[in-house]
Amino acid sequence: MKAGFQIHGEPARQGQPYEFTYMNDRRIPSGIFHSHTKYEMFYFHAGACTYLIGDRFYALKPGDLLLMNGLTLHCPHLEQGDQYVRSIIHFEPDILDQWLSKELSSAALRPFQQLSNYRLRLAGAEREEFEVLLREMQRLSCLEGAWAADRKGLRLAELLLFVAELCTETVVEQASHSEKERHVQHVITFVEQHYDEPLTLDEIARAVHLSKPYLSAIFKEVTGTTVLKYVYSRRINQAKILLWLHPDMTVTEAGRAAGFNHLAHFSRMFKEMVGASPEEYRSSRISTLT
Repeated sequence: MKAGFQIHGEPARQGQPYEFTYMNDRRIPSGIFHSHTKYEMFYFHAGACTYLIGDRFYALKPGDLLLMNGLTLHCPHLEQGDQYVRSIIHFEPDILDQWLSKELSSAALRPFQQLSNYRLRLAGAEREEFEVLLREMQRLSCLEGAWAADRKGLRLAELLLFVAELCTETVVEQASHSEKERHVQHVITFVEQHYDEPLTLDEIARAVHLSKPYLSAIFKEVTGTTVLKYVYSRRINQAKILLWLHPDMTVTEAGRAAGFNHLAHFSRMFKEMVGASPEEYRSSRISTLT
Protein backbone atom coordinates (compact mmCIF):
# COMPACT_ATOMS: atom_id res chain seq x y z
CA MET A 1 0.00 0.00 0.00
CA LYS A 2 1.36 3.39 -0.93
CA ALA A 3 2.06 5.74 1.96
CA GLY A 4 0.08 8.97 2.17
CA PHE A 5 0.36 12.32 3.89
CA GLN A 6 -2.49 13.58 6.03
CA ILE A 7 -3.08 16.92 7.75
CA HIS A 8 -5.75 17.42 10.44
CA GLY A 9 -7.79 14.45 9.28
CA GLU A 10 -7.93 15.48 5.61
CA PRO A 11 -7.80 12.69 2.98
CA ALA A 12 -4.26 11.57 2.24
CA ARG A 13 -2.88 12.78 -1.09
CA GLN A 14 -1.01 10.44 -3.38
CA GLY A 15 2.74 10.74 -3.79
CA GLN A 16 3.54 11.88 -0.26
CA PRO A 17 6.16 10.06 1.82
CA TYR A 18 4.37 9.62 5.15
CA GLU A 19 1.21 10.41 7.10
CA PHE A 20 1.29 13.41 9.41
CA THR A 21 -1.22 15.22 11.59
CA TYR A 22 0.00 18.36 13.32
CA MET A 23 -1.40 19.67 16.61
CA ASN A 24 -4.73 17.92 16.12
CA ASP A 25 -7.10 18.76 19.00
CA ARG A 26 -10.11 16.80 17.76
CA ARG A 27 -11.49 14.50 20.44
CA ILE A 28 -11.94 10.86 19.53
CA PRO A 29 -13.79 7.99 21.25
CA SER A 30 -11.80 6.44 24.08
CA GLY A 31 -10.87 2.80 24.35
CA ILE A 32 -10.91 1.86 20.66
CA PHE A 33 -7.78 -0.23 20.20
CA HIS A 34 -6.07 -0.35 16.84
CA SER A 35 -2.85 -1.60 15.29
CA HIS A 36 -1.06 -1.16 11.96
CA THR A 37 2.11 -2.18 10.16
CA LYS A 38 3.56 1.35 10.06
CA TYR A 39 5.89 2.76 12.69
CA GLU A 40 4.40 5.62 14.68
CA MET A 41 5.62 8.71 16.52
CA PHE A 42 3.01 10.25 18.83
CA TYR A 43 3.88 13.62 20.37
CA PHE A 44 1.68 15.07 23.11
CA HIS A 45 1.44 18.87 23.06
CA ALA A 46 -1.23 19.69 25.65
CA GLY A 47 -4.07 18.29 27.74
CA ALA A 48 -4.53 15.11 29.74
CA CYS A 49 -4.52 11.58 28.37
CA THR A 50 -3.85 8.04 29.49
CA TYR A 51 -2.37 6.10 26.58
CA LEU A 52 -2.55 2.31 26.51
CA ILE A 53 -0.03 0.23 24.56
CA GLY A 54 -0.63 -3.47 25.04
CA ASP A 55 -0.93 -3.93 28.79
CA ARG A 56 0.90 -0.73 29.75
CA PHE A 57 -0.64 2.57 30.81
CA TYR A 58 1.17 5.87 30.12
CA ALA A 59 -0.14 8.98 31.89
CA LEU A 60 0.98 11.50 29.29
CA LYS A 61 2.29 14.98 29.98
CA PRO A 62 3.06 17.73 27.44
CA GLY A 63 6.44 16.96 25.92
CA ASP A 64 5.96 13.18 25.95
CA LEU A 65 6.92 11.34 22.77
CA LEU A 66 5.77 7.76 22.18
CA LEU A 67 7.68 5.57 19.71
CA MET A 68 5.56 2.61 18.60
CA ASN A 69 6.13 -0.32 16.29
CA GLY A 70 2.43 -0.16 15.39
CA LEU A 71 1.68 -3.87 15.76
CA THR A 72 0.93 -3.74 19.49
CA LEU A 73 -2.67 -2.79 20.15
CA HIS A 74 -2.86 0.79 21.38
CA CYS A 75 -5.38 3.53 22.09
CA PRO A 76 -5.88 6.77 24.04
CA HIS A 77 -8.25 7.12 26.97
CA LEU A 78 -9.72 10.56 27.71
CA GLU A 79 -11.85 11.66 30.60
CA GLN A 80 -14.82 13.92 29.97
CA GLY A 81 -13.71 17.42 28.96
CA ASP A 82 -9.99 16.67 28.71
CA GLN A 83 -8.00 18.60 26.12
CA TYR A 84 -6.14 16.33 23.70
CA VAL A 85 -3.58 18.01 21.40
CA ARG A 86 -1.14 15.76 19.56
CA SER A 87 1.00 15.40 16.46
CA ILE A 88 1.26 11.95 14.88
CA ILE A 89 3.57 10.58 12.20
CA HIS A 90 3.08 7.17 10.54
CA PHE A 91 5.66 5.81 8.11
CA GLU A 92 6.72 2.56 6.48
CA PRO A 93 9.98 1.15 7.92
CA ASP A 94 11.71 0.94 4.53
CA ILE A 95 10.87 4.46 3.38
CA LEU A 96 14.16 5.99 4.60
CA ASP A 97 16.16 3.97 2.08
CA GLN A 98 15.24 6.62 -0.51
CA TRP A 99 17.11 9.40 1.32
CA LEU A 100 19.63 7.86 3.70
CA SER A 101 22.51 5.42 3.39
CA LYS A 102 21.85 1.91 4.65
CA GLU A 103 23.89 2.62 7.79
CA LEU A 104 22.04 5.86 8.64
CA SER A 105 18.65 4.34 7.84
CA SER A 106 19.38 1.46 10.21
CA ALA A 107 20.42 3.90 12.94
CA ALA A 108 17.27 5.99 12.53
CA LEU A 109 15.02 2.93 12.85
CA ARG A 110 16.89 1.28 15.72
CA PRO A 111 14.74 2.74 18.54
CA PHE A 112 11.58 1.33 16.95
CA GLN A 113 13.15 -2.08 16.40
CA GLN A 114 15.01 -2.53 19.68
CA LEU A 115 12.84 -0.56 22.11
CA SER A 116 9.58 -1.61 20.40
CA ASN A 117 7.24 0.73 22.31
CA TYR A 118 8.94 3.47 24.28
CA ARG A 119 8.21 6.83 25.89
CA LEU A 120 10.63 9.76 25.77
CA ARG A 121 10.02 12.76 28.04
CA LEU A 122 11.33 15.80 26.20
CA ALA A 123 12.22 19.00 28.04
CA GLY A 124 14.32 22.11 27.60
CA ALA A 125 16.43 22.39 24.43
CA GLU A 126 15.55 18.87 23.27
CA ARG A 127 11.83 19.60 23.39
CA GLU A 128 12.30 22.95 21.67
CA GLU A 129 14.33 21.40 18.83
CA PHE A 130 11.82 18.59 18.34
CA GLU A 131 8.92 21.04 18.14
CA VAL A 132 10.85 23.21 15.67
CA LEU A 133 11.28 20.15 13.44
CA LEU A 134 7.55 19.39 13.68
CA ARG A 135 6.69 22.96 12.68
CA GLU A 136 9.03 22.68 9.71
CA MET A 137 7.30 19.47 8.63
CA GLN A 138 3.99 21.29 8.89
CA ARG A 139 5.34 24.16 6.77
CA LEU A 140 6.38 21.71 4.08
CA SER A 141 3.11 19.78 4.24
CA CYS A 142 1.45 21.56 1.31
CA LEU A 143 4.61 21.94 -0.73
CA GLU A 144 4.33 20.98 -4.39
CA GLY A 145 6.87 20.63 -7.14
CA ALA A 146 9.39 18.20 -8.57
CA TRP A 147 11.34 17.80 -5.32
CA ALA A 148 8.49 18.19 -2.83
CA ALA A 149 8.31 14.54 -1.74
CA ASP A 150 12.09 14.37 -1.33
CA ARG A 151 12.19 17.52 0.78
CA LYS A 152 9.48 16.12 3.05
CA GLY A 153 11.20 12.77 3.23
CA LEU A 154 14.52 14.36 4.17
CA ARG A 155 12.78 16.31 6.93
CA LEU A 156 11.34 13.06 8.31
CA ALA A 157 14.81 11.50 8.15
CA GLU A 158 16.27 14.45 10.09
CA LEU A 159 13.59 14.12 12.76
CA LEU A 160 14.16 10.36 13.12
CA LEU A 161 17.93 10.78 13.40
CA PHE A 162 17.42 13.41 16.09
CA VAL A 163 15.17 11.02 18.05
CA ALA A 164 17.59 8.12 17.52
CA GLU A 165 20.39 10.22 19.00
CA LEU A 166 18.24 10.91 22.07
CA CYS A 167 17.67 7.17 22.42
CA THR A 168 21.29 6.11 21.87
CA GLU A 169 22.10 5.33 25.49
CA THR A 170 18.88 3.35 25.98
CA VAL A 171 19.36 1.45 22.71
CA VAL A 172 22.94 0.51 23.60
CA GLU A 173 21.78 -0.69 27.00
CA GLN A 174 19.01 -2.73 25.37
CA ALA A 175 21.40 -4.18 22.80
CA SER A 176 23.70 -5.42 25.55
CA HIS A 177 21.04 -7.81 26.84
CA SER A 178 21.99 -11.46 26.84
CA GLU A 179 20.87 -13.98 24.26
CA LYS A 180 18.49 -15.45 26.83
CA GLU A 181 16.87 -12.06 27.39
CA ARG A 182 16.42 -11.61 23.65
CA HIS A 183 14.72 -15.00 23.41
CA VAL A 184 12.40 -14.05 26.26
CA GLN A 185 11.57 -10.75 24.53
CA HIS A 186 10.59 -12.71 21.42
CA VAL A 187 8.25 -14.81 23.56
CA ILE A 188 6.70 -11.72 25.13
CA THR A 189 6.23 -10.14 21.70
CA PHE A 190 4.55 -13.30 20.40
CA VAL A 191 2.23 -13.47 23.41
CA GLU A 192 1.38 -9.78 22.97
CA GLN A 193 0.21 -10.51 19.45
CA HIS A 194 -1.67 -13.73 20.24
CA TYR A 195 -2.79 -13.66 23.90
CA ASP A 196 -6.48 -13.69 22.91
CA GLU A 197 -6.03 -16.95 20.98
CA PRO A 198 -5.71 -20.50 22.37
CA LEU A 199 -2.02 -20.89 23.26
CA THR A 200 -0.01 -23.88 24.44
CA LEU A 201 3.62 -24.08 25.46
CA ASP A 202 4.28 -26.26 22.40
CA GLU A 203 2.86 -23.61 20.07
CA ILE A 204 4.86 -20.81 21.66
CA ALA A 205 8.08 -22.84 21.52
CA ARG A 206 7.55 -23.56 17.83
CA ALA A 207 6.81 -19.90 17.10
CA VAL A 208 10.08 -18.70 18.64
CA HIS A 209 12.11 -21.68 17.37
CA LEU A 210 13.17 -23.01 20.77
CA SER A 211 12.77 -26.38 22.43
CA LYS A 212 10.06 -26.50 25.07
CA PRO A 213 12.43 -27.41 27.97
CA TYR A 214 14.90 -24.67 27.03
CA LEU A 215 12.13 -22.11 26.62
CA SER A 216 10.65 -22.97 30.02
CA ALA A 217 14.03 -22.80 31.72
CA ILE A 218 15.21 -19.45 30.32
CA PHE A 219 11.83 -17.77 30.72
CA LYS A 220 11.72 -18.74 34.38
CA GLU A 221 15.33 -17.65 34.85
CA VAL A 222 14.86 -14.21 33.25
CA THR A 223 11.35 -13.32 34.45
CA GLY A 224 10.87 -15.36 37.61
CA THR A 225 7.60 -16.81 36.32
CA THR A 226 6.50 -19.46 33.85
CA VAL A 227 5.44 -18.90 30.25
CA LEU A 228 1.83 -19.92 30.86
CA LYS A 229 1.56 -17.81 34.00
CA TYR A 230 2.75 -14.88 31.93
CA VAL A 231 0.08 -15.63 29.30
CA TYR A 232 -2.62 -15.68 31.98
CA SER A 233 -1.25 -12.49 33.50
CA ARG A 234 -1.40 -10.78 30.09
CA ARG A 235 -4.98 -11.91 29.61
CA ILE A 236 -6.02 -10.73 33.06
CA ASN A 237 -4.38 -7.36 32.44
CA GLN A 238 -6.36 -7.08 29.20
CA ALA A 239 -9.58 -7.92 31.02
CA LYS A 240 -8.78 -5.21 33.59
CA ILE A 241 -8.26 -2.71 30.77
CA LEU A 242 -11.58 -3.64 29.18
CA LEU A 243 -13.50 -3.47 32.46
CA TRP A 244 -11.80 -0.17 33.28
CA LEU A 245 -12.56 1.44 29.92
CA HIS A 246 -15.97 -0.13 29.34
CA PRO A 247 -17.99 -0.34 32.60
CA ASP A 248 -21.03 -1.51 30.61
CA MET A 249 -19.20 -4.55 29.21
CA THR A 250 -20.29 -7.82 30.79
CA VAL A 251 -17.76 -9.94 32.64
CA THR A 252 -18.30 -12.74 30.12
CA GLU A 253 -17.57 -10.39 27.20
CA ALA A 254 -14.42 -9.08 28.86
CA GLY A 255 -13.19 -12.60 29.62
CA ARG A 256 -13.74 -13.83 26.09
CA ALA A 257 -12.12 -10.75 24.54
CA ALA A 258 -9.08 -11.35 26.76
CA GLY A 259 -8.71 -14.97 25.62
CA PHE A 260 -10.69 -16.98 28.19
CA ASN A 261 -13.23 -19.47 26.86
CA HIS A 262 -14.75 -20.42 30.22
CA LEU A 263 -16.24 -17.87 32.61
CA ALA A 264 -15.51 -19.93 35.73
CA HIS A 265 -11.82 -20.23 34.82
CA PHE A 266 -11.64 -16.51 34.04
CA SER A 267 -13.29 -15.52 37.33
CA ARG A 268 -11.03 -17.83 39.35
CA MET A 269 -7.83 -16.55 37.68
CA PHE A 270 -8.96 -12.92 37.99
CA LYS A 271 -9.68 -13.26 41.71
CA GLU A 272 -6.36 -15.03 42.26
CA MET A 273 -4.31 -12.36 40.45
CA VAL A 274 -6.24 -9.17 41.23
CA GLY A 275 -7.58 -9.95 44.69
CA ALA A 276 -11.15 -9.18 43.67
CA SER A 277 -13.67 -10.79 41.37
CA PRO A 278 -14.27 -9.24 37.93
CA GLU A 279 -17.64 -7.97 39.16
CA GLU A 280 -16.05 -6.37 42.23
CA TYR A 281 -13.29 -4.82 40.13
CA ARG A 282 -15.80 -3.37 37.67
CA SER A 283 -17.98 -2.02 40.48
CA SER A 284 -15.00 -0.30 42.11
CA ARG A 285 -14.14 1.33 38.77
CA ILE A 286 -17.69 2.54 38.28
CA SER A 287 -17.79 3.97 41.81
CA THR A 288 -14.75 6.15 41.08
CA LEU A 289 -16.55 7.68 38.10
CA THR A 290 -19.75 8.62 39.94
